[in-house]
Amino acid sequence: MASHLVNGVHYYYEERGAGDQVIFFGHGLMYHWRIFEPQMEYFAAKGYRCIAIDWRGQGQTEGGGTPDDYSMYRLGDDAYQLLSDLGIKQVHWVGVSMGGMIGLRLYPKHPELFLSLSLIDSSASDAPELLDAYRQMADGYIAYGLIQPLKEGLDAVFYTSKMAERQPQVQSYWHAYWTNADRESLYKAIIPVIERDDVTNTISQISVPTLIVVGVEDMSTPPTKSEQMQQLIPNAQLIYIDDASHMSVLERPEAITAALAEFIG
Repeated sequence: MASHLVNGVHYYYEERGAGDQVIFFGHGLMYHWRIFEPQMEYFAAKGYRCIAIDWRGQGQTEGGGTPDDYSMYRLGDDAYQLLSDLGIKQVHWVGVSMGGMIGLRLYPKHPELFLSLSLIDSSASDAPELLDAYRQMADGYIAYGLIQPLKEGLDAVFYTSKMAERQPQVQSYWHAYWTNADRESLYKAIIPVIERDDVTNTISQISVPTLIVVGVEDMSTPPTKSEQMQQLIPNAQLIYIDDASHMSVLERPEAITAALAEFIG
């Protein structure tokens, strides 16, 4: 575990392994680095250096600043600065949802950073059809915290109905995190993601190996979004994860590890 000052904010990150090749893990909105714990342990044992970040205002990274400081472009700059300060020039970028979206926005600015790109339950497009519902959930969260209707709504967005039965301890862990998190900072992190711009016109520039993974039952970034990315990114691979929704990395961690292991090595 470590903390590093990046663009005026103390960023928290976890590190495993000490290999020559680096895998950077970027978590999804309303989560933190721990969603990648199984994958970090696997790849560290395989000889990779693994770094997982907590994005600004989430996990153990400080909040503060203006809403613009939470934009996905700014977070990409933060990640680039952190990696530069650590002496890391190239990474295999693995991003879940928001983490993938940040990678897609950072790539045009710093293509030299990327050895490969893995996009898990992510999207290059905006989502105007979901904006009103997500804005209501965000407003409810900052006003009232994790009240029961909101908890049920978030579970429906992130997981299949099987999650509570299959991994109740994991689900309870994240319920506790949402309950105890700094709501103001998390709210500032939510808004740029749900109000995101569309970057589908830039992703055809991606020239590194790209893996796209999506839960078959993902309602937030549904398989059609992943299929669109596969069509636009040259030679991209697409893998579907059965019995998983938007957080397939938590619902089916073994399947995600297997997909990444075959892709990265």
